Amino acid sequence: MNNSIMKWNFWWSSPEKLGEFKWIERDALKSATALMKSPRIKDIIGVRRAGKTFLMYQIVSRLIKEGVKPEEILYLNFDDPEFKEIKKTISASLEIKPDIKYVFLDEVQNIPGWERDIRAYYDRKEFKQIFVSGSSASLISRDVGKTLTGRHITILVTPFSFKEFISKHNINYKDPFQKEKVTHYLEKFLQEGGFPETLTEEAVTNEPILVNTYNDIVVRDVVSRFGADSEAAKNLAYYLMTNIGSQFSENSVAKSLNMHNETVKKYLAMLSEVFLFYYIKQFSWKVKEQIKKGMKCYSIDTGLRNAVSFKFSDDLGKLAENAALVELKRRGCEAYFWKGKREVDFIVRKGNKLTAINVAYTDTPHKREKEGLMEFKEKYKDAKLVIITKELEQTSEDGIEHVPLWKWLLNEN
Repeated sequence: MNNSIMKWNFWWSSPEKLGEFKWIERDALKSATALMKSPRIKDIIGVRRAGKTFLMYQIVSRLIKEGVKPEEILYLNFDDPEFKEIKKTISASLEIKPDIKYVFLDEVQNIPGWERDIRAYYDRKEFKQIFVSGSSASLISRDVGKTLTGRHITILVTPFSFKEFISKHNINYKDPFQKEKVTHYLEKFLQEGGFPETLTEEAVTNEPILVNTYNDIVVRDVVSRFGADSEAAKNLAYYLMTNIGSQFSENSVAKSLNMHNETVKKYLAMLSEVFLFYYIKQFSWKVKEQIKKGMKCYSIDTGLRNAVSFKFSDDLGKLAENAALVELKRRGCEAYFWKGKREVDFIVRKGNKLTAINVAYTDTPHKREKEGLMEFKEKYKDAKLVIITKELEQTSEDGIEHVPLWKWLLNEN
């Protein structure tokens, strides 16, 4: 075990190797750094290969830059078969380096009952900071919720946002002379997505990387961890990837795939728990109506979706819609869709304030985009109305804001 501990904590002997992880400062790093003022446990969650481990290394690097001694920082990855118990592994680490103050525990979901051990360390104030990570929303939130109530803060790590994506390509989006580059890279972003591993390779290699990532998520995180039937899980995931932005119900999917309703319900939850898909319900102030009227699904990443699903000729509009929804989720927004005679892609609720958004990704939006928004406003008079376009930027006489997708993705307000 000691050799594995030393291997994972290479900065104890060679802190200069952390220089390899300076690549780009993620938005999540800023969040994590700000939250260091709190002693609460930080749980880092997100889809597999989105950069959770990389983020932990960046935090370690920042701590050392700020004067923390390398031997005061411990990182343990519980994908390592040498690490079977949290207490024993931390105790062995303390025998090597007795002054540990900062603890990073990666892939903790692999250890049954991990949350009880973490609570004990936290309650005894044995360490200044504890970070844990995992690739399952329900596993971490459920376990943390039961055992660590009031003791934790969650940090979500997603594939790169568009802002992070263009930063990687050294583009200053605030410079008007670089607007053409920004719009060029927007379409590249919609096609290739933002998984970090794909941004270090030539485009020709991206598809196999993404297919491998997708298979790892479905096979390792859904089939192996939850015991799902491999063929059924793959069929459902493929169906959802091919139908992003389309309304569906558990019953309609069950009929299409010849599966039982309960199986579909269970597998939909699994695919969401590992962050492969986001689901949104129809907007209503009444919860019962939301449940009755089905849902829409969106992929965690447009590049991942393109690599594994059947593609249509008009995909760019759907990809723009998908990118907008993922950005809303990244910002922590409460999002729904709405359907009357016409449809509204997204209803964003903040308290009692509503914003209705249609994603057109064209500069000549079809009249149905406007009609859907105006129909919604007839029912909800104070709603703000937005059409996300390709380049068009204006506020029309009826009060609808038209905002280019690239600008909307970059403006967090």
